[in-house]
Amino acid sequence: MVVEILTAILVLVTAIYSYLTYRMAQASEASVRAVRDQSEAMLRPYLDVVVYVRPHTTLLYLRISNSGRTAAENVRLSIDKDFFQFGNQNRPEANLRKKPAFTQNIDRFAPGERLVFGLAQGAVVFGNEGSSDVTPQQFSVSVHYGFADKRVQETHKVDLRPYFGSEGERDPLVEEIERLRQVIERK
Repeated sequence: MVVEILTAILVLVTAIYSYLTYRMAQASEASVRAVRDQSEAMLRPYLDVVVYVRPHTTLLYLRISNSGRTAAENVRLSIDKDFFQFGNQNRPEANLRKKPAFTQNIDRFAPGERLVFGLAQGAVVFGNEGSSDVTPQQFSVSVHYGFADKRVQETHKVDLRPYFGSEGERDPLVEEIERLRQVIERK
């Protein structure tokens, strides 16, 4: 009888030990997954699509850059609408949608690499000559790329409307140099 009780206790202790070991293994797997995901997030490429205003002007630019720490492979960019740079609809090559960056794959897009496209002056986008068919104030840029046997698909919504009435930052040093240049030109 004592042997049977001890055997039952041993079976119970073994079951508890097995359950706790199983839970520890699950926690370890979750921890390894979290570290792997965190490491991937720190090292992967990130393709950013940003609009900015050139300093001292009202020129709007579109910048696509890799702010990540590794290269993006087999990059495919596309725009959902025609956008004619500087409102020049008479020149087909002025259509961003038809530029090689948006029609052909980019084999490798290195960290820190960037593409910059002039869009138009604010007056062209927001003025009477601006047209949603020529220089739309809203459009989307789709970005597809790979890294480490993974594929990423992102859509960046570009909205130029907040830039209405804005201009690039002015640098006081540049303004002072400009004043000096004007004084020298007068003499």
